[in-house]
Amino acid sequence: MSITIEQAFAMALRLQQAGQHTQAAAAYERIIAINPQFASAINNLGLLRADMGQPEAAFLLFRLALTLAPDSANAWCNVGSHWLTAGRETEAAQAYDRSVRLNPQQPVLLNRLGLLLEALKHPEDAQDAFARAEKAAPLEAEYANNHGAMLRMAGQPLKASRHFRRAIALHPQHSNAYSNFGSAVKDIGAFWDALRAFHRATRLDPNFAGAYWNESLVRLLLGDFVEGWRRYEWRWKHGHLPSPQRAFTQPRWDGSPLKGRRLLVYWEQGYGDVLQFVRYAPLIPRDAQDPPILLECQRDLAPILRSLPGVSAVATGDPLPDFDLQVPVLSLPLLFGTRLETIPSRVPYLHAEPQTVARWADRLSGLPGLKVGIVWAGSPTHGNDRNRSIGLAPFARLAAIPGVSLVSIQKGPTEGQAANPPGGFPLLNLSPDIRDFADTAAIMTTLDLVVCVDTSVAHLAGALGVPVWVLVPFMPDWRWLLDRDDSPWYPTMRLFRQMQAGDWDGVLDRLEQALRQRVDSLDPAPPQSGA
Repeated sequence: MSITIEQAFAMALRLQQAGQHTQAAAAYERIIAINPQFASAINNLGLLRADMGQPEAAFLLFRLALTLAPDSANAWCNVGSHWLTAGRETEAAQAYDRSVRLNPQQPVLLNRLGLLLEALKHPEDAQDAFARAEKAAPLEAEYANNHGAMLRMAGQPLKASRHFRRAIALHPQHSNAYSNFGSAVKDIGAFWDALRAFHRATRLDPNFAGAYWNESLVRLLLGDFVEGWRRYEWRWKHGHLPSPQRAFTQPRWDGSPLKGRRLLVYWEQGYGDVLQFVRYAPLIPRDAQDPPILLECQRDLAPILRSLPGVSAVATGDPLPDFDLQVPVLSLPLLFGTRLETIPSRVPYLHAEPQTVARWADRLSGLPGLKVGIVWAGSPTHGNDRNRSIGLAPFARLAAIPGVSLVSIQKGPTEGQAANPPGGFPLLNLSPDIRDFADTAAIMTTLDLVVCVDTSVAHLAGALGVPVWVLVPFMPDWRWLLDRDDSPWYPTMRLFRQMQAGDWDGVLDRLEQALRQRVDSLDPAPPQSGA
């Protein structure tokens, strides 16, 4: 008895689903020989070829299926998977997007598309994909969790926390959702709720490095240095630091006496991190016979870090002298047992080169009034840059204060703004002539005050003992702690904090008032009239 081609297709599909790839492929080939226009058979044969390790043959079959049925959501999905396997993420995202446009009820594919768009740095599109996946499958915890993660990235922590709560309700053992919930409520200032969430995440998964890391940041922010530094050591395991842990063969220093051995302290993370924590290098106990501490640092920092006493600074990429022990620079606070009351806060611990200072002092000698250096932006690659950088325009109000001369010491992608300040306010633009941190240090040494956002310049000014005012976002970096306008790390620093997220106007109001008072305090008293 003969069977129809539809029945033959159903039999081939059963063979494919049973894992009998060779028999299924043969069945599909017979169907295609009878009907070369049978797009579904061509598409399924492509899937079999992919499963059999024949990606190019599979791709040709998917493309053929699309020429016959250009509105086949399955074929577009398969093309996307081919591109993803081939490492062509952009093409994969385009194909997946085409598939879900043709068939929106594909939550698994929508979630996969969201992850791909997130990796491609398209957060708004990723958020939309996760939202559609969550709507299509409201009982799937992973989709709620991923949607929440994108909302948090978009600066909507309260909305994000609701999605994380939903994910936890759907899947009470979802350690990642607990950790994400902790990060979201931390962003809105619910620090104890955050600690409980991180603790829950690490109880569910004792090796959850990201949760330990996030818990460390909250503890440090709250001033709990004992537990904070200990958990901070998990930073190397969560995989998101801009600098990986180095694979030296020499043993890691444990804080014991050096006894003639040479110690390498190596840099990690950003410029500001290094500038803040190199203070420990000269404090490492050494006997007379011990060699200087070897400090490996970013090349831009090497000139200024060579002013550290008892330390030999080497730029990354240059040959390292022999050494016996090694330690990353941000592990030093743990080894020193640092608490709030024992922070080594003596400044300056860095010094500008006298000849460079003299050169810049000569250039600034004709500038009248209070000389104020300004920095309005940090590195755009910093994870919190959208919250900490404010642009040049808000500084116009400071330029309008009688007796104040503003000086641009901004470096990086936004320094060009200084060439044409908004509204044409007066600004001495030194940015194009600053070659490295040694120049910046020399300039700041000749200034009366530095006003900057939370970036490496703040740490450099603090390390030099220069008066510096720092604009701090509502949710501050852990090192600025909470509810204080000073810094235990830098005695010459004053903090101007946002009272609510995004409100830089209020910060600038208080800063402007403080600057006016500073100028007034420098003005000579008016002469007294005679009786």
